[in-house]
Amino acid sequence: MRKWTRTQRILIATITVLLSLTVFLNILRIASPLDGINAAGYDVFTMLRYSLIERPVTSIQEFVGDFTQLWKVKQENEKLRTQLELLAIYQAKLAEAYRQIEALKQIAGLELAMNDYELINGTVIYRPIEAFDNSLSINIGKNDGVKVDDAVISSKGLIGKVEEVFDDRSVVRLLTTESGNNKVTVKIQLSPSQTAEAILERYDVEHEAFEVRLVTTGYAITKGMSVISSGLGGVFPSGLLVGYVKEVVELDNAVGMNIYVSPAADFKSFEYVAVVSRR
Repeated sequence: MRKWTRTQRILIATITVLLSLTVFLNILRIASPLDGINAAGYDVFTMLRYSLIERPVTSIQEFVGDFTQLWKVKQENEKLRTQLELLAIYQAKLAEAYRQIEALKQIAGLELAMNDYELINGTVIYRPIEAFDNSLSINIGKNDGVKVDDAVISSKGLIGKVEEVFDDRSVVRLLTTESGNNKVTVKIQLSPSQTAEAILERYDVEHEAFEVRLVTTGYAITKGMSVISSGLGGVFPSGLLVGYVKEVVELDNAVGMNIYVSPAADFKSFEYVAVVSRR
């Protein structure tokens, strides 16, 4: 009988074990009752992996992406808001520049129309809050030719007269002041060729208008008529626009009437003025 060497015996044993294991696994795969359980277990594992790992990770990624996008949009909106605010500021400055240019043009036009008087242009430098409707200071004075009682106008019309004069500035008493005697002789333009002499008595705060009294009664005064300085008082030159008739109130005694005149000048807002000085 032939004897196997040690190496041959090991090789034959290895082949035998591999063949036996292969046959056993094939039989187990065909006949095993655990196949359905293994498939069900795999499905459960897949569902848990999706629910507990993949889906939360995906949701977090989507949230981070959306949040990043929203943050970018927010920053862009803030940038646009800042640009719009700057645009509004620039537009306001441009409008103010146009307003100032227009006011200076109107004052220059008045200067051409008043040959007998010299217009000394100035700027408001101080207007105290506690006396806002009473007085203001301008940056022209004695050195510029300004004198006490000179009329002062804005680009819209008469606003007051010079009350005090210093070397380089002056104090102007406004027509809207409620203190002191501030009467002005005026005339109401009834037609291009006819006027009615009157006196501006005071400024009525309640009506926001000047109270004017006719010197001679019998005239038909209607709303919208122009009121100008008459020059008879010796202070204001003739022809300076004061305002327009706002309301006419008949008195109870039927003897006279109260005439309320809206100021032509905007007493709440002006920066440039001109002093009307006789040449």
